[in-house]
Amino acid sequence: MGNSSSALPYAIGNQIGTDDLGWNIHDGTKKSNSDPVTVFVGKKPNLVKTPADKTGRHRGMMQLQPAMHHYQQCKKVRHPHILEVYATLDTDNPDADNNAQSQGSIDPTKATGDWIVVTEPCVSLQTWLQQQSSNRLSDEQLAWGLQCMIAALHFLHTNANLSHGLLAPSSFYVNRAGDVKLWNFSLTVPIGQDKQLEMRHFRDWDAVICPATYRSPERAEQRWEAIASAGVHAMDSYSLGILIGEYYRAAGRADIPQPLQKAVQRMLTPNVRMRPRLQPLLKCPIFQSPYQSLQQQISELTIQPVEQKVQFWQQLGQQMSHQTGPNSGIIDQNMAVYKLLPLISNTIQTICSNEQMMAQDMYRREGAYSRIF
Repeated sequence: MGNSSSALPYAIGNQIGTDDLGWNIHDGTKKSNSDPVTVFVGKKPNLVKTPADKTGRHRGMMQLQPAMHHYQQCKKVRHPHILEVYATLDTDNPDADNNAQSQGSIDPTKATGDWIVVTEPCVSLQTWLQQQSSNRLSDEQLAWGLQCMIAALHFLHTNANLSHGLLAPSSFYVNRAGDVKLWNFSLTVPIGQDKQLEMRHFRDWDAVICPATYRSPERAEQRWEAIASAGVHAMDSYSLGILIGEYYRAAGRADIPQPLQKAVQRMLTPNVRMRPRLQPLLKCPIFQSPYQSLQQQISELTIQPVEQKVQFWQQLGQQMSHQTGPNSGIIDQNMAVYKLLPLISNTIQTICSNEQMMAQDMYRREGAYSRIF
């Protein structure tokens, strides 16, 4: 990978796979403390030689250009349900300002070195679902995964004004806590009548790298004006409707949950202007369970004042000590180990940073922490 990769504060380990667009996936660790990470490596000499379209219909369209687009985009979008990027490196330009890199094409004769993206530890959505096949995921866990997808896309549409454009199972990863994270920004662009120049990359690569199943009718027919005049959410809404069915079938369910079915039908309408925005979908009853409520509280906990954090742990401890019946498994092992325990540690450290608060509260609250598990 070149000597310049040693500039990263992360060690790149064994390759564990390759994604659909030619990025090699490696295990890795942080050099300072051996914490695990996942490392995506785009080897430019390989990408420039490998067709992006496995069907062979688009000759001369190689993996290099969409890989570069993803590399440039993935570090710009930050959200709890988007795969967290820890570090990036272009080994050809290790000292370059990544945000200032050209958004244009790359000269294939100069395609040397690697693009390296270090993220939180994760596995692909397909791998995660396969791993869970022997330990059937609950309806609440599946609903939480879908809620993560919708939240990430809503942020992308409303806060970043971007359409993802490549929604498919391969564009989602799952971290160790069981949170589904959006990824693969190879087609991500702003959409609108005044964004025709920015949409050029999308028009060039849409039919090449997006699976046909997930392309809405106006995309298949290349009705670019219809796309530009619709909301930024419209294409992704259709793709997500297809994905929801695949997601539940891959998890061993016969069909989409009944409360979701009408919403999915609306998402799949051929009329691009009639496709719904995604946030109202979260009002569906499948997202209103105690499990979803707990997950949402945890997501918001890091920005709460310390008193509210301690109150959350006290209430959770009391709830767990009396938990019986169908909700007794509300906290699974991965949530406990990779989400709750780090937050407990963070809360304790915050309290201990204030000596007066520590003296007042240490003994009163010790019992609350011990009752959580």
